[in-house]
Amino acid sequence: MRFGRRLALFFLLLAIVPTAALIAILLFVSSDSQRGKADARLAAGLQTAVAIYGGDTADATADAKRLARDPDLAAALSVVDPSRLRAFVDSAGHEPRVTRIEVLDNAGRLMAAAGSVDAVAFARVGLTQNARPVGAIRLSTTTADQYTAAVRRLTDREVVMSRGNTTLASTVTPPPEMLRPEQTADLTIGGVKYRGHAISLDARDGETVLLLGPPKSGGLLGIGPPALAILVWFLVAAVVLAWALARTLTRLHQRVAEQAVTDPLTGLWNRRYMAETLEREVARARRFGHPISLIILDVDDFKQINDHRGHMQGDIVLESVADVVREATRSIDVAARFGGDELALILVETGREGAVVVGERLGEQMRSSRVPLREGGSMGTTISIGVATIPDSAEDVDSLVDAADRALLRAKGAGKNQLRTAPTTHPEPAGERRP
Repeated sequence: MRFGRRLALFFLLLAIVPTAALIAILLFVSSDSQRGKADARLAAGLQTAVAIYGGDTADATADAKRLARDPDLAAALSVVDPSRLRAFVDSAGHEPRVTRIEVLDNAGRLMAAAGSVDAVAFARVGLTQNARPVGAIRLSTTTADQYTAAVRRLTDREVVMSRGNTTLASTVTPPPEMLRPEQTADLTIGGVKYRGHAISLDARDGETVLLLGPPKSGGLLGIGPPALAILVWFLVAAVVLAWALARTLTRLHQRVAEQAVTDPLTGLWNRRYMAETLEREVARARRFGHPISLIILDVDDFKQINDHRGHMQGDIVLESVADVVREATRSIDVAARFGGDELALILVETGREGAVVVGERLGEQMRSSRVPLREGGSMGTTISIGVATIPDSAEDVDSLVDAADRALLRAKGAGKNQLRTAPTTHPEPAGERRP
């Protein structure tokens, strides 16, 4: 992965990870908070449900005590007359306040009963004769439907009333499986999600009420739309700023990296970059059996140009030579300033004859070019060129550079403005010449 992409990824992660962690924490905390609020509202509703049940039980207790003192009941119990007991409960069951009445013996067995079978909130009053127990009355003044309707009206929550595993009344479709008393869980009923809590109203009768409410309280993350919009804006701004900073630093890094390996005068690569590239390309050429050539050239009589026309004019000459070298360079080749007035050209996958063609073209272009003078006018400039190639005249980086440099010295010693090649020690492989 390139440096720019790594840097962009780093800053994006630097912006996104803390923000994502913050959002995750908000989600967890908000979820717990919202669920806690929902549970608290359920608890308040359950208190109301228990209070309603207690009120119904208190009303039933008053009526049960009144009926327990009825002489007809005492007479029926004294002789244990089933017909008189049935007549008594039938009469009591028709009273406006009584929903259901049951008379039990001392063992809790039903002796007589009348009224609705879905009655709830029973009161139990013991019966005695001559100071000894003879049974009990169980009495209810409300039905399961009446109870659930009252709870629904006062709590604004859905209600399921059950006895054991039997649902007596419900304001919604009963869940497939009832919760145990004191159990809280999330339920889905009819495609709607609820938060439910069950509580035992009468453990002896097995009567349980399940209260259902919204699973959560509040909006997304427990915050309103303005705060949510600010959070989203912050996330987007963090990503944009991180990306912009990464792009700026990437461009700065590229500029610094180029300056570190670029010659500021000629715009060609510097000697450091040339050395690194030459090591890499020579290793690759030797590994795959490809030729590689090196051209070293310098400006003829460059010292006289500096001495007679000034160093600034010498810089103009070097820039002009660099332009000629740059125009002759393929995208896969590397042109660099070797040092002083010497330039170098690495020709990858190019044999001896191909390198000679390039060198001669460079010399011809310099002979036909004119270099502008600072004071006006122009001057001619020539170059001397040395060429060496692996594998025909060198075997490694050092021998390649040395061979090209010695060839350059021979070109200058032979009168300058010409090209010399390093001596051939191995014939050039066929088919590997520069096109």
